[in-house]
Amino acid sequence: MRSSTMINKSITSLMLMFFISIQTFAQSTDLPPYKDKSKDVETRVSDLLSKMTLEEKIEQVSGKGFSTIGNVRLSIPKIHTYDQQAEDKAHRNTINFSSDINWAATFDEPLIEEVGVSTGQEVRIMGANWLLNPCINILRAPVHGRSFEALGEDPYLVSRIVVAYIKGAQSQKVIACPKHFVANNQEWNRFSVDVIVDKRTLHEIYFPAYKAAVQEADAWSMMTAYNKVNGDWTAESHYLLTEILRDDWGFTGFTVSDWGGTHSTVGTAMAGLDLEMPEGRFMGKDLLIAVKNGEVDEAVIDKKVKNIFRVMFKAGLFDETPEAYGGIANTKERSDLARKVAQESMVLLKNTNLRGQEDMFLPLNKEKIKTIAVIGPNGSVAQVDGGGSGAYHGYYQISPLEGIINNVGNNVEVKFDRGIPEKTLELPIADASYYLLPNSDTEHGVKAEYFNNKELKGKPALIQTEKAIDFDWGYGEIVAGGGPGSPDPKIINIDGWSARWTGTFVSPGNGIYEIGLQADNGVRLYLDDKLIVDAWTDAKPAMFKTATFKFEDGRKYDLKVEFYENWGSCRAKLGIAPYKPNEINKSAIELAANSDIVVMCMGLNGIIEGEGIDREELSLPNDQIKLIAAITEVNKNTVVVLNNGTPITMSEWISDVPAILDAFYPGQEGGNALADILFGDVNPSGKLPMTFPKKWEDTPVSNSYPGEKEFAYYDEGIFVGYRHFDKENIEPLFPFGYGLSYTTFEFSDLKLSKDSMTESDSLFVKVTITNTGKIDGDEIVQLYISDKESSVEREVKSLKGFTRVSLKAGESKNVTMKIDKSALSFYDVDSKSWVVEPGEFEVLVGNSSRNILLKKIFEFK
Repeated sequence: MRSSTMINKSITSLMLMFFISIQTFAQSTDLPPYKDKSKDVETRVSDLLSKMTLEEKIEQVSGKGFSTIGNVRLSIPKIHTYDQQAEDKAHRNTINFSSDINWAATFDEPLIEEVGVSTGQEVRIMGANWLLNPCINILRAPVHGRSFEALGEDPYLVSRIVVAYIKGAQSQKVIACPKHFVANNQEWNRFSVDVIVDKRTLHEIYFPAYKAAVQEADAWSMMTAYNKVNGDWTAESHYLLTEILRDDWGFTGFTVSDWGGTHSTVGTAMAGLDLEMPEGRFMGKDLLIAVKNGEVDEAVIDKKVKNIFRVMFKAGLFDETPEAYGGIANTKERSDLARKVAQESMVLLKNTNLRGQEDMFLPLNKEKIKTIAVIGPNGSVAQVDGGGSGAYHGYYQISPLEGIINNVGNNVEVKFDRGIPEKTLELPIADASYYLLPNSDTEHGVKAEYFNNKELKGKPALIQTEKAIDFDWGYGEIVAGGGPGSPDPKIINIDGWSARWTGTFVSPGNGIYEIGLQADNGVRLYLDDKLIVDAWTDAKPAMFKTATFKFEDGRKYDLKVEFYENWGSCRAKLGIAPYKPNEINKSAIELAANSDIVVMCMGLNGIIEGEGIDREELSLPNDQIKLIAAITEVNKNTVVVLNNGTPITMSEWISDVPAILDAFYPGQEGGNALADILFGDVNPSGKLPMTFPKKWEDTPVSNSYPGEKEFAYYDEGIFVGYRHFDKENIEPLFPFGYGLSYTTFEFSDLKLSKDSMTESDSLFVKVTITNTGKIDGDEIVQLYISDKESSVEREVKSLKGFTRVSLKAGESKNVTMKIDKSALSFYDVDSKSWVVEPGEFEVLVGNSSRNILLKKIFEFK
């Protein structure tokens, strides 16, 4: 009986399993092909497209805020950007692995791929699937405010870091989005500037990282820039989006505009843009009308939708929800990774011995130190990023002060003084009592004239009286609920208009006052026909542009304020307050004088550089320069720590300090990583991804930045960064690839795998590196190539390989790097191809672009 029962149960189980399998098979055959993940991507894309109406297709090529538009009928999910949480700031609660400029300073591809993997995991955990990164615009102008979220001046270095990061992120089925394609190299007039640049320069300097992102990393999306290139907006450039990106490079993902970076319907659609963000201002209802009117063929729309769907299927968006990933973002492993990135990225710029001492100033010996003074505006604040949309603050921020205290514990007394007062970022708004109407001594207000152009040309379209210059018109129709966009959108355009306010300004009292305007776009302020504030560019959005002016009590001044609105948010507010000069805190000088060691935390921040904010000078702010002078006068045992995303000149103070450490923007673990290096727990190993000039006049753009009116002329051509310094034989303050260590390294035994190569060959370069010091450490072996004779002007040398090597004290390792035809080529405009001319080439190996230690000649046949 027992065995019979077991047999019956077995039969029943088999029948049940058979029934389930039959049912599952039936269900799978009922699935439309686009929902069947066993089908190939192109089959699924075509099937889904065949089921859509024209209206539904149009919906897919225009976004909604920070995501695409889903479709309930066809179960089409949304693509959610990592910035989608910007409104509630939740997106800032993610690991900050340092700014991108730090990533470049590591010269460590495996590490940055690990960062990409971890970031991709976090994006999924946050319920998103689209990462608007990496920013890969070349550091052309050393004042470019957005450089902290880019990767430096060299196209080869940028390419390697970009490929590593994208591969890591997309391995987690997160859509990477390299940006901003292309030549977005300054914030000055960034919404309208037309970049005039030759095609050879595009191919050799500004294209390579994007090309590598496409061909090596298979980037799934690409964001266009705000600017024009050679007369065309990038979002409607057929040359960029179709001829180069798709036809030449084979890009199969989707292209997307920067938010609000579109300017037409038919032109944009035909050029090759696939997705307009953040709304369908041009590629929404207007595109639908254009298709129905025959201006745009429906096949053009089909191609765009296919490009988007292809990526969505690759990323698995139809097969699982982003929320299904699960997990915890804030883990110790990710914090440790953030610390490692910060450690590897910090660059030791100077390290000398003080008079009477045998050893170098750094590392600091905790056993011999009783008191440390942390002084400076960046001492108690963790500067983790520059300003703008690329800024995110991490789960926490370790400041230099905290990091030092964490490291020394109770064994060393650590005290802090800011040294200089904080600068005023806001001014009180001048109310109606400050203004009198023209030709009136009693009636308050200003005369307002509004024009439907940015140049204040012709007759005003609207004239009215205003109480004061205190306006915030919002975004207009670009963002829902974003305000009218102009004083009267029925009369004045929401974009591309200007205003002039005139009247009399009543003196606030006797003395010097700070006066200025908070404006998103250009402003000019005149008092008695004297130009006081001149900021007639797209720069420093929503920030006050100020000047100091000496007022006389009881006087009235003729007032004229001019303003233009280009695109986006729109405000103009006049503020005024008594001027308070920044004076050095006496307490800081006293603290320095009574301390064994001074750590001065200086540099930049998100107010000085960031999105929409190019720097106004290459030096430190004047009050910081004065502070360094005052502190070093009473204590020479001073190390300067810098935060910056762009080069800093140092002629006023570099000789007064024995040590300088550049931390850039080192993320949430920056303070701990800094202390690790200061006290020798970690050997500094970062290298500069940019050239530090001695003065502005030495830079390649000193005669061309920012440009003229609406144009930026890239007259320097291919000679960007160290290429310019080499060509002109100018000694930089610190060269590209430079960085000191606490130990010493020897390069030897350079060997080439062959003495000559052809187009189909590769050449292997082998070199031995030895740690000749007493401390374990990493060194970056850098390989440059020089063409000894060419029919066209070429760079003296260019980076074509690098390797990070970890060596214990006394250890030697062999390093091998490979080069092929691409490392020797230049772009020939006439043939539209990469060319290598027969002749001699030289392999140059060293640890910076100016410290070449080994050389060897080979021939290309």
